[in-house]
Amino acid sequence: MSQKKWFEVSVSGLRELQLGKPKHYIARELIQNAFDENISRCSIDLTWTKGIAKIRVLDDSPEGFKDLTDAYTVFKETSKRSNPTKRGRFNLGEKQAIALADYAKIETTKGSVLFNKDGRFITKKKRITGSQVTLNVKMTKKEYDEILEILEIYLPPEKIDFFVNNTLYPYKKPFKIIKTTLETELLEFEMLKNIQRKTQIHILEKVNDVAWLYEMGIPVCQLDCKYSLDIQQKIPLSVDREKVPPRYLKRLFAEVLNETFEEIQENESSEVWVRQATASKQIKTDAIKEIIQKRFGDKVVVANPFDKVSIDDALSKGYKVVRGSELSKPEWDNVKKADAMMSSSEKFGHTIVASKPVKVNAAMLWTTSLAKKIAKECLDIDIDVKFASWKGNTSATYGNQLLTFNVSKVGRDFFKTKLDERVLDLIIHELGHEKGMHTETAYHRALTQIGSKLIMFSLEESTFFNIE
Repeated sequence: MSQKKWFEVSVSGLRELQLGKPKHYIARELIQNAFDENISRCSIDLTWTKGIAKIRVLDDSPEGFKDLTDAYTVFKETSKRSNPTKRGRFNLGEKQAIALADYAKIETTKGSVLFNKDGRFITKKKRITGSQVTLNVKMTKKEYDEILEILEIYLPPEKIDFFVNNTLYPYKKPFKIIKTTLETELLEFEMLKNIQRKTQIHILEKVNDVAWLYEMGIPVCQLDCKYSLDIQQKIPLSVDREKVPPRYLKRLFAEVLNETFEEIQENESSEVWVRQATASKQIKTDAIKEIIQKRFGDKVVVANPFDKVSIDDALSKGYKVVRGSELSKPEWDNVKKADAMMSSSEKFGHTIVASKPVKVNAAMLWTTSLAKKIAKECLDIDIDVKFASWKGNTSATYGNQLLTFNVSKVGRDFFKTKLDERVLDLIIHELGHEKGMHTETAYHRALTQIGSKLIMFSLEESTFFNIE
């Protein structure tokens, strides 16, 4: 029985799988292989004539290809899998690129491999240093132009001179570098697994108003972000190298926002990437507080649905009242943890907790009679009046025809045995709630009704305010 390999690779089948991909991935695979080597120069030259693009990538690696069989062996073992700072993983990319070519040639220090319509041929022709890969690929002019456009956004490493059609594309210095821990891929015990590893995030400006996610200078995908982000280790990616797990982006955005929240403008504070960051467990307290302030303003409270009066007070005083549906549960968890927003009850104190009764004096009794008379004569209602003490910013509350004064807020000297402007103002303000809340028209009509009737009573009956 003749010995055969377990698997055979169909070149035509591999080609079919690549046809739907954007052609710029061809250049990506060849360039990233070069960037992974010990080089100081990498150049890519491209021309297009009558539907054929000629692509040549040349580097100056002293060793060239470590193993010439890497050029044509799919999924071959590679040391790159155990090194998170290398871009390669599957030893597949250049084979995918070659599968699309009508002609391909690899020349390196170990020899040369030629691919054409007749098959694969290995020759002893060697380069003294470096490797050169040449491909002829069918593509439209539009696809060719897209390759040139994508090459413009590459971020070559600082110590590599990168040329495109003899034009130097210089190293772009990031305006901020973050040192943090991110998920990456690593081969351990013959298994490719995801681990957490310390690395750097290079933050750069957008390119033509587009933010990109990079893996060590190689563009991966566009980002909904204020910045372009270059991760200095392997990113967890699908085999096609274009899909990033949402959990990774959420963590990444949190790390970036932690370092850039002061630069975020008010109109940027609700952007999707910021929302994702503020929902991450990695977001810091200072970042949450700053973003909440920029998103909602200085005057903001969380609505307490069980204390509608406090919500109404907040709105009447120009506060932004944030409802539960306006943030996700993870965002709320982080807001509460950072103590970034007070509740409407905390700010305006309409939920009376542990109130204590207060001993009533003559001035309080006089105020009680005044309030009851105004309620009866102006609104035709009978009310009760109480005096208590509780923590909070409110001077009084009104509901269910009960007016309660907060003595700890206004003080005992607030009450008089004669007509006083401040006391009268507070009574009218609270009795208006018999008809509605601060933001309702009915409330304001009640205030004008009470005020106008009191004026008429004082004009027509000079003893109206003579309270016994």
